[in-house]
Amino acid sequence: MSNKYKPAPVDSISTQSALTDINRRSLLQLGASASAGLLLGACRIEERISAPATWRGGLVIGPGLAENEFGDKRSHLSLVNLDLPQPTIQVTPTEFFGHGVVIDPTDPGRAVLFEKRGTGACELDLRSHSVTRPITSPKGREFYGHGAFSADAGLLYATETQVDDYHRGVVVVRDGKSLKELGEFPTYGAAPHDCILRDEGRTLVFTNGGSPEPGGSAPCVTFVDSETEKLIEKIEFDTEALNAGHLAMTERGALAVVSAMRDYMPREALGGASLRPVGGEFRTLREPVETTRRMIGETLSVAIHEPTGVVGATNPMGNLVTFWQLDSGKFLGELNLSAPRGIAKTLDGTQFIISYGKSTSLLRVDPGTLDPIPDSRVPESQIGGSHIVVHSLG
Repeated sequence: MSNKYKPAPVDSISTQSALTDINRRSLLQLGASASAGLLLGACRIEERISAPATWRGGLVIGPGLAENEFGDKRSHLSLVNLDLPQPTIQVTPTEFFGHGVVIDPTDPGRAVLFEKRGTGACELDLRSHSVTRPITSPKGREFYGHGAFSADAGLLYATETQVDDYHRGVVVVRDGKSLKELGEFPTYGAAPHDCILRDEGRTLVFTNGGSPEPGGSAPCVTFVDSETEKLIEKIEFDTEALNAGHLAMTERGALAVVSAMRDYMPREALGGASLRPVGGEFRTLREPVETTRRMIGETLSVAIHEPTGVVGATNPMGNLVTFWQLDSGKFLGELNLSAPRGIAKTLDGTQFIISYGKSTSLLRVDPGTLDPIPDSRVPESQIGGSHIVVHSLG
C-alpha cells in the first residue's frame, strides 16, 4: 500500500445439453432458440456437468438484468456454482446494472461492484448474497466500470471520469475498509475503463478509451507506479478508430487488449483486438479479413490461457468468439454463438467459460481444440452483463 495514504478508522435446467453432437458453427442456432426467461431469487439447474473428479469450475460471478411480467427490469449480481453435482444459481439484487466485479484479496467473501458510466457502486457480501453499503462519487464524476484492491486490501482504486472536464481520467483512491475517499491521481488518458494491478501491487495498468470526439485525447494503455503515481509507460494504438476497452495480461507481462469503435463512430463500425507479446510490438489484428470484418461494434471481453498462449475474445454484435495465438497473432479459430459477452478461465485454469445468448447460458471450451466441452452448457445463468469472474469462497 502506498505510504501516501493512511488507513481511515473503520466504522463499527431441466433440459439435457444438446452440445455433444454439434459443432461450433451450429451454436448460434442453439443460443437463439434457448429460453429467454429469467427469475430473480435462488434457483437450481437440474443439469449435471460431465467432468473429471479433479476438474474445478469455480463460482462464476457476473451482473445481470431480469424482467418481470409487467416489463419492469431489475439489476442483480448472479453467482453460479459449477462445482456442485447440480450447479446452483443465487442472485443479489442491486440498485444499478453492474459492470466490473472486484474481489478483496484478503477476504474471498467480500467484493465491490462498479457501474459503467454512472454513479453506482457498492460493497457486497458474497456469502450472505447481500449489498452491505453503497460507494459514492461526487457530482461531476462517474464510475467507469472497473477498479482494483491493493495487494493488502488497504486501498481501493477506481477508474472514474471527470465528465465536465473533457472526460479526464482519474484514479480515485479509497480506504480499502472504510471506503472513505483519500485522494486521486491521473490515468494519463481520457475516459479510463479497465484497471488491473501487476508486479505484486507495484504497477497499475489502465485502458483509456480516448476523448468522445475526434481530435482529442488518443486511446491508450498506461502503466502507472502505484507508489509514486507517475507514468511508467504509455501504449497508443496504430489506429484512431478503436478505443481501449478491456485487457488481460500473463504472468510474464504479455498483453491482450480488446476495443470498441470510438464513441463518435456508428455502432456498426468495427471493434478489434490488439496483442503485445513479451518483448514484442503492440499491434492490432487485421487478418483474416473475413473474420475481422465480423468483429462489429464492441469486442467486449478477453481472456488468456497461458499454457497454450490462446487468447479468446467476444463480439456480441457479431455473434462471434475469436481465438488468437498470443505470441504470433495468428488466427486460430472461432465460435459462432448468439451474443457472447463474458469470457474467463475455469478455477483450475484448464478451460474457457463463455456467457452468451438471451438465455444467459454458460459454456465451457477446450483451449487446445477450441471445441465446446460436451454436456457443459448451463442455461439461464442469469448473467447478462459484460464480464464474468471465476472465484472461490474457500
